[in-house]
Amino acid sequence: MKKIPVDKVQDGMILFRDVCGPSGNILLSRGTVISSALGRRLKNWGITTITVEGKEDSTQEQKEVSVSEEELRNEMQGIFSGVTDNPIMKKIFIAAYHYRLHKTKQE
Repeated sequence: MKKIPVDKVQDGMILFRDVCGPSGNILLSRGTVISSALGRRLKNWGITTITVEGKEDSTQEQKEVSVSEEELRNEMQGIFSGVTDNPIMKKIFIAAYHYRLHKTKQE
């Protein structure tokens, strides 16, 4: 499996993981054969990266996939939109954000 920016999607790639929208609904299922046009549509939906079948290419490509803190916060806020008024969900949001932020910095 390899994680790639949707800008790098090529015809014939196969999804290794489901692609979920900001509300958590599945947009595309694992095993879907994708095209570059579908990659552009994913970008319009706010999806920045996907995981496709195949080997990781290089450490350099992994670094290109990482996002800024602001992009990560915006992505996470989209995922948690409408539920952060619940104190427990707010704590989960903060924990998930810090986890992803730490994970991104390690890449």
